[in-house]
Amino acid sequence: MAGLFCLLLVSTATADQEEYRNRLIDEVSPYLRLHAHNPVDWYPWGEEALQKARRENKPIFLSVGYSTCYWCHVMERLVFSDPEIAAKMNAWFVNIKVDREERPDLDQIYMTATQLLSGHGGWPNSVFLTPDLEPFFAGTYFPPEDTYGRPGFPRVLNQLHEAWELRRAEVLKVAARVTEAIRELEAGQQAPPMDPDSVLVSRALAGIRGRYDAEYGGFGGPPKFPPCMRLEFLLGNAERRADPRLMGIVEHSLAAMARGGLFDQLGGGFHRYATDAEWRIPHFEKMLYNQAHMARLYLHAYRLTGAEEWRRTAKEIFRFVRREMTSDGGGFYSALDAETEGVEGKYYLWTGAEIESVLGEDAELFFEVYGLEPMPDEEGGVLFVATPPAEAAVELEMAAERLREKIGKMRSQLLQVRSQRAYPRLDDKQLTSWNGMMISAFAYGYEVLGVPEYREMATAAARFVLEQMRTPDGGLWRSYRQGEVRRIGYLEDYAFFSQSLIDLHRATGEKRWLALAEEIADQMILRFWDEGAGGFFISRVDAELIVRSKTAQDGALPAANAVAVHALLELATRTEKEIYLEKAEQTLRAFGGMMQAQPGGFTHMIAAAERYLEEYGDRASKPAQLVMMLEPEAAEEVVQIRVEVERIDPAADFQVAVHLDIRDGWHINAHPAAADWLLPTSLTIGGELPIEVVDIRYPQAMPLLFAPTGDTLQVYGGQVTVRADLRLRAEAASGQSGDLNLLIRYQACDENRCLQPIEWMHSVPLQIGRLE
Repeated sequence: MAGLFCLLLVSTATADQEEYRNRLIDEVSPYLRLHAHNPVDWYPWGEEALQKARRENKPIFLSVGYSTCYWCHVMERLVFSDPEIAAKMNAWFVNIKVDREERPDLDQIYMTATQLLSGHGGWPNSVFLTPDLEPFFAGTYFPPEDTYGRPGFPRVLNQLHEAWELRRAEVLKVAARVTEAIRELEAGQQAPPMDPDSVLVSRALAGIRGRYDAEYGGFGGPPKFPPCMRLEFLLGNAERRADPRLMGIVEHSLAAMARGGLFDQLGGGFHRYATDAEWRIPHFEKMLYNQAHMARLYLHAYRLTGAEEWRRTAKEIFRFVRREMTSDGGGFYSALDAETEGVEGKYYLWTGAEIESVLGEDAELFFEVYGLEPMPDEEGGVLFVATPPAEAAVELEMAAERLREKIGKMRSQLLQVRSQRAYPRLDDKQLTSWNGMMISAFAYGYEVLGVPEYREMATAAARFVLEQMRTPDGGLWRSYRQGEVRRIGYLEDYAFFSQSLIDLHRATGEKRWLALAEEIADQMILRFWDEGAGGFFISRVDAELIVRSKTAQDGALPAANAVAVHALLELATRTEKEIYLEKAEQTLRAFGGMMQAQPGGFTHMIAAAERYLEEYGDRASKPAQLVMMLEPEAAEEVVQIRVEVERIDPAADFQVAVHLDIRDGWHINAHPAAADWLLPTSLTIGGELPIEVVDIRYPQAMPLLFAPTGDTLQVYGGQVTVRADLRLRAEAASGQSGDLNLLIRYQACDENRCLQPIEWMHSVPLQIGRLE
């Protein structure tokens, strides 16, 4: 599982491995080339491998990963480099290796399979398929031998080979069921079409605020990924609504990330995610898309607040990208690895003694600003800002700019020493979509800061994509490396690149960029539009795929459908062409039911819906007859809520009871709801006290025939109670006080209509040892 002055990543083959060569030696992807000297008879995904599986009636072992995936490297070293394990793989399976960044379509489909089959996902993604490409067994990392309750890969191979030979009918039956489930999920029709509305935006805001980590910033617990889409959504609403509470959440989170180990305090740029709540210990890979996301986010915050820290952070991101992730041709490389010489983060770690040996007597001043967070399992620690320079300057009775200047010289000294170490592997392939994101960031940097170099960087990268990564028929290639292009582009390539050209037009005023953005958007509509249901498929028609996926749910990147809507709305405004507005409207409607059912997963699309409602609200269709939107106060009158909390004793568990009194003739959806598109009643608990949620128990549901749709629903009516068993964590102290925060989500309906969903938030002041 992934977490997850340049040497190029071509292979880590040892002398013992040089005797082995497989078909991946002819691939361009650095990740695939990493496996080219394994004793495994690897194939790239393609006709040769698929025909072999069908001809020999062998199952396929599909291994999906990427170049900066730590556990992918571990499995390559310990499993795929073992000749005995490889012999079993070669005898019993057709083995296919895929770079998920080259093939997001395959990654999407078979990650869904892994989540269905195992209950979780991650990389490396290890999936076993029938010759017809239907998955029947899946997992993530498998060790070379049984350990800690996890089966070793040889055991997995033995059992699956036996099942294929002796119980094939059963295996095929499982594969058929899983494939049907994938098709239902990936078709993008888990909920009916629905027009977006302002209630959806309010629900999304409430959900984000409800997950806010008021102590350390960000949302939820570790591992903590930079929540770019959520923070950007909050920034937009803080600006529109002039809401200082939203800006407070954003600035707290921005400060925590920029001052923690998540940010490379010497070289600039953000690591992929933090393994702890305080943002101090990162998973060390650096992804291009993270730099693009974060640069735009800090620039937006600077534009709204004028805070110098946000401007400096954005400029340091740009400095890192220019120095270490920009090709001679102007395009941008994909990623830097997390490990060096097999050790996670080795390139970035320091001991106090090492810093003192470089800085001498200046080290004492350096440590007034910076601290070292020790790594749990390795020697050394991660640099983080312990005291912001402005505060340290006051304590030292020194001018803040003078301190910043001195610290800056020390950072340069340390960076120079660090650059002599063995450097992390560079994934130097250049992806159209990720380049588009970085072009947008540099264009915005020029727009906000007026730095000519940023305009030059954005323009050079745009020219690179247009000259090197366009197909003869006007489309886009997915990937470029060392003069070779691979894979026809996906929806995200067209959406992100079109958006980047619009951003270049806005920043420079040059009309050519707008015309090119239209060309790319037109190709996007031509190649990916779903004529039947609206919205865009993520890939072209491909007979090798068991389903053509269509999704608007955000992942590490904003959903490509959401980016497409943003770009189309911008083009509609700038060109006044009806087709762009129509496609944006139809896409929003196609995913409207899913956004209503799960607003937390569709932040970027909801941001697009908000923009659409503000600019074109008078065009919006009438709400579906089934849903009658009333004022929030009217909906809240239908359900009365009362909360009871027991006395809190540090030595015992305690209980919270949430009583819901539902007016006669009305009901709310049960937990779980009868269908994915319905909003289930749910209770979320957080707060300032060190409390662990042991269990949440929902009442027994009752069936109800809902006349407008003919469905039998599972609902609650009358008086019901949701109970939560809570436990104080070990660090809790008697007398400690704080708020217990409760968030109740529900939607009330009668026999003909449903009211708008409600998010009821309530705080109970508590003190350990007694109830306030």
